[in-house]
Amino acid sequence: MRTPAALPYLLPPDDAVTAEPWRTIDGMEIGERLEHWDAFTDVELLQVLTVDVDAIREACGLGADSALALSAQWHSDRTRLAAEGEPVELGTLGGCLRAPVGLTVPGASAGGRLELQARLLLRSPGRAPSAISPRRPGALLWTDRQQLMLEGGAARFPISAADFASMPRFPASGSWALEWSNEELEAPVLGSLRLLVNSGDASLLEALRSGSGDVRAGMVRTFVTFDVARSLVHGALGNERFVEAPEAYDEGTVGRMLSELLGACWPGIPMSALQARFVEDPSRLDVELQAHLGLLR
Repeated sequence: MRTPAALPYLLPPDDAVTAEPWRTIDGMEIGERLEHWDAFTDVELLQVLTVDVDAIREACGLGADSALALSAQWHSDRTRLAAEGEPVELGTLGGCLRAPVGLTVPGASAGGRLELQARLLLRSPGRAPSAISPRRPGALLWTDRQQLMLEGGAARFPISAADFASMPRFPASGSWALEWSNEELEAPVLGSLRLLVNSGDASLLEALRSGSGDVRAGMVRTFVTFDVARSLVHGALGNERFVEAPEAYDEGTVGRMLSELLGACWPGIPMSALQARFVEDPSRLDVELQAHLGLLR
């Protein structure tokens, strides 16, 4: 959609730039969701823009020798990271130009919802711009925004690739680690809980990728799923504050996520009873969790 702007200089009309849908590098239109995404694969995206540079110069009071450029950027609401693609320089060309802008979104840096932006920028106002023309290099003349939800097994859980060899906390040959604290129950899930997967283990990364052809993929995902769930269940039942009031946490928080997990796996069983089981017979609790998750079936 076209973003309304309130800037202290002239802007071109809405129809001076036309944006085609964002597509993957193989030409598939992405729409509002990108299916089968995972955190171990970079996403390459492309959008074609048609720019009437003569109409833009006239509407903005720019000189015939003014220079323009196109750029694109992405921002992830999960990781709060953003980056720009390579700019496309239109220079002082005239007429109606058609040019693509591209983005490479690293899987390990993204997740959740992406905002994609395409922008028309001023490089130079040229000679004798008007008093209310844009003048500063980099001035924004036009922008188009689109929201893109990343979907797939990895999109439903905060997950990142990390090189364990560069992290003293973990052995270099380790596979994965769940980072979270069972004391931060009011914290948002997306900001306080993350599964780190060792980027130094190429075969593990391949097995975890969506659509992987690795014959071990299903088994590896089973082990990861159980290990993460077991850590969350044990952490929840080891926190007295959570056990006393598991329903007290807001949507999107760690406490609510733990309450929903335990409620789904042990429906109707009081939290105090589950805690007693955890203390008295934790191996039974683990086997029940295996059964509830349907592992190896």
